[in-house]
Amino acid sequence: MPRTLRSLSQPSTSRSGRGFGYQVVRLAELVMAHGEKALAPLGLTPRAFEAMNCIANGHGMSQQDLSRKLGLYAPQMVSLIDGLEQRGLVKRHISPTDRRRHVLSLAPNGKELLKSATKIAENLELELFSSVTVDDMARFAELIGRLEALEKQDEVAE
Repeated sequence: MPRTLRSLSQPSTSRSGRGFGYQVVRLAELVMAHGEKALAPLGLTPRAFEAMNCIANGHGMSQQDLSRKLGLYAPQMVSLIDGLEQRGLVKRHISPTDRRRHVLSLAPNGKELLKSATKIAENLELELFSSVTVDDMARFAELIGRLEALEKQDEVAE
């Protein structure tokens, strides 16, 4: 039977004495810091890049849908979209099926910038994770999937 945190009398820690959750957060912070540095020449943040990616793949995604997907509060989302719209990267349209809803799309400039940003992000991922095996990535993705499933169970229970 595999060892889990529940099967241990003491939570698992690394050589640094920090728990697994701390290490996951630290990994995210490191990736974000590298992402900020890599995307800065394009005038993008990792959050703006992710928003543009979601919009490009969302086919009529609303601000509210995007807000939920990125885990941002409405005021944060409005500010983010305002900035992208002012730069001519994103367009807001009133939904043809619900006039109360704003649907987002990438402007032509946004599509071009997203292509460049995607290349940068792909190169950064190769640079940061070239020593991580495919099996390790699959295990990590499986772990994230289990944690997300627990979060969904908690949401349903509330």
